[in-house]
Amino acid sequence: MGFKAVIASSTVQLSASEERVMNVLLGDGMSGITAAEVAERAKTHESTVVRLAKKLGYRGYPELRGDMRRDEEALQAGGTIMRGESGHDLAAFIADEIRALQRLPQFVPQADLETAARILHATKTVYLFSNPDERSTLELLARRLRRLGLTAVALSPTPKDLAERFVSFDEDSTLISFALREAPRQLAALNSEAARRGGKSIVITDVPGYRFRPSPDHVITARLGDDPEYRTQLVPVALAYALQLAVFHLDPVRYKAARDSIDDLTRLFGGTAEIPVPA
Repeated sequence: MGFKAVIASSTVQLSASEERVMNVLLGDGMSGITAAEVAERAKTHESTVVRLAKKLGYRGYPELRGDMRRDEEALQAGGTIMRGESGHDLAAFIADEIRALQRLPQFVPQADLETAARILHATKTVYLFSNPDERSTLELLARRLRRLGLTAVALSPTPKDLAERFVSFDEDSTLISFALREAPRQLAALNSEAARRGGKSIVITDVPGYRFRPSPDHVITARLGDDPEYRTQLVPVALAYALQLAVFHLDPVRYKAARDSIDDLTRLFGGTAEIPVPA
C-alpha cells in the first residue's frame, strides 16, 4: 500500500504542525527529501515529522518515504494497469467500494454534516465549484439542493464565465467546492472573495489534514477508496445525498412544501410520469 492509500484510510487527528508536515509530504516529488528538509519547509521540528510517520503506522520516516517513492514510481509508470494490485474483478472492486462507504461515518461525523447543513439552511443561493473530473458529482449535488427549493449555481472554471456567474455572490450565499485529489486552481481566490463578500464557504476534500489557505468556513473530509490510482465518485455521491437529508431534517415542513411545489409544477408542465403515484 502506498502513502496516499495509507492516509486515505487513516482516522488519526493531526495537530497544526503535523498538518503543515502533511501538506509538504503531499507535494510532488517529495520522496527524495529528508525528514529535516520536510521539517524546514513545514516550519517545525524534525521530531514532528517522525511523530507523524509513527502516528500513521510507520516505524519511522524512512519507511514512510519508501511508500511515497512507490506512489511516485506508480505515477511515472503511467498507471497503465488499473487496479493491477488491488484486483480488477467485480468482487474485489465492489468490496473496496463497500469498505470506503462503510467507513464514511467515521471520517465524517454527523455533527460535521449538520454544521454544513445549517450553513445551507440559512442560505438563499448555493454556488458550486470543482475540477472537471468531479463535474458529475457537482451536478448531482446541485440537483439535490434544488429539490429542496434552494437556488444552485454551477460555476465554470473559465475565468470570464466564472466571473459572470459569481458576480451575484453575497452575504446570503454559500460556496461549496470539491477538492478531490487536488484543489481547483481558482479555489483560493474564490474562498477569499466569498469571505470578502460576507458569504460562507464549504470545501469537500479527500485529503486528510490538508489546510486550505485561506481557510473556508467548514471542511468535510470524505476519504475515497484505498486504491490510489483508481478512485470512484461513489463516496462524494453518497455524501451529496446525506447532505440533502441533513438539510431537509432541519425544517421538514419548509422543505416538504418546496418538494410539493416542484411536483405541482412538474404536473403543470406535463411531467406526471416523473412523479410516483401515492399508494
